[in-house]
Amino acid sequence: MAISGIEAAQPERRASRLLEFSATFLVTLWAGSLWTVCGIVAPQLFATLPERRLAGQMAARLFHIETWLGVVIAILLIAIFAARGAFAAGRAFAAGRAKTILWLILLTAAAPLSSELILGPMMNAAREANDMARFGMLHGVSAVLFLIACLSALALMWKARQQ
Repeated sequence: MAISGIEAAQPERRASRLLEFSATFLVTLWAGSLWTVCGIVAPQLFATLPERRLAGQMAARLFHIETWLGVVIAILLIAIFAARGAFAAGRAFAAGRAKTILWLILLTAAAPLSSELILGPMMNAAREANDMARFGMLHGVSAVLFLIACLSALALMWKARQQ
């Protein structure tokens, strides 16, 4: 019995839909977790816990988890978009959008990763040296990096949905 062209295309269509759903799910998870940790959980830790040091330790742990979750999601998204052929050369408009998506993925992952790997040790050293002015400045830079990640995750949601 011969398989028609439509029946042969079904597995490819299903695979394409699965990849699209996976990308949408991962981008949404990533953006939601960033906004939840940065905009709700961390501020509430400082508002409700009696000791700022404890709140800071808990927030730092959550930001650590958020950073590495983002790295894993970024790797998965790049693999998914590559499998979908989104980064392949093609129409100029689609190729330009794919580059934008790639850069947004990288930015959303790199901003928290920079905070974790570069600023984290510097903030710990400043805290141990009781240099609270330096700690505060580094903390501010770290907050800006997480804000950049939050905003780029929103832009990624927008662009990835258009892909």
